[in-house]
Amino acid sequence: IDGDIQMANASRKMKEEELDLAKGNTGKEPLEFVVGRDALAIYVHKDNPLEEITLEQLADIYGDGGKTTSWTQLGNKVAGCASDQIVRVSRQSSSGTYVYFREAVLGKNRDYKQGSLDQSGSKDVVDLVAKTPCAIGYSGMGYATDQVKMLKVIGKGGEAVAPTVENAKNGSYPVARPLLIYTLGQPEGKTKIYLDWIMSDAGQKIVSDLGYVPLK
Repeated sequence: IDGDIQMANASRKMKEEELDLAKGNTGKEPLEFVVGRDALAIYVHKDNPLEEITLEQLADIYGDGGKTTSWTQLGNKVAGCASDQIVRVSRQSSSGTYVYFREAVLGKNRDYKQGSLDQSGSKDVVDLVAKTPCAIGYSGMGYATDQVKMLKVIGKGGEAVAPTVENAKNGSYPVARPLLIYTLGQPEGKTKIYLDWIMSDAGQKIVSDLGYVPLK
């Protein structure tokens, strides 16, 4: 927006006011490039017996005014979670993942419930869930480890869908998003070379190897 850099990675679309500000500051139109897709997985501790969750249940856990605060309310008893209280792990409010989860799960007009443990990075979310039997968190599926479990998510269609590359690609997984790069005007020089490489077979193979969804 300030014109200090040639390109920026983003996990959400730029807002209209941000686009206008960038154009006003630099005289150039920001251009959006989709370079892959990411399924936002719902993580619980590996010992949590829960296998699936609905979007409505997620919204009631994380959303302002939601009444779901314990695992037994989900018909679930978690080993090692003596308090039975759901520990909500989230991202900090400046994160694109935070914004995307709110829009996709809570709805644009609903805010987060206070009292979550907000982390500065996607890996931090998964690491904290791995150490906390009572926890639930959301993060990119590429951050999965054998210390956590990714839940299947039930969307409007009523089917429990796992966060996989194939399901994100075919649109059946309900919490998936594009991974974006923005440039100021048409990319040139090394910026163009880099973007072209990301879109190439070699670049897209790395997208796939990291657990994200390639474009082709």
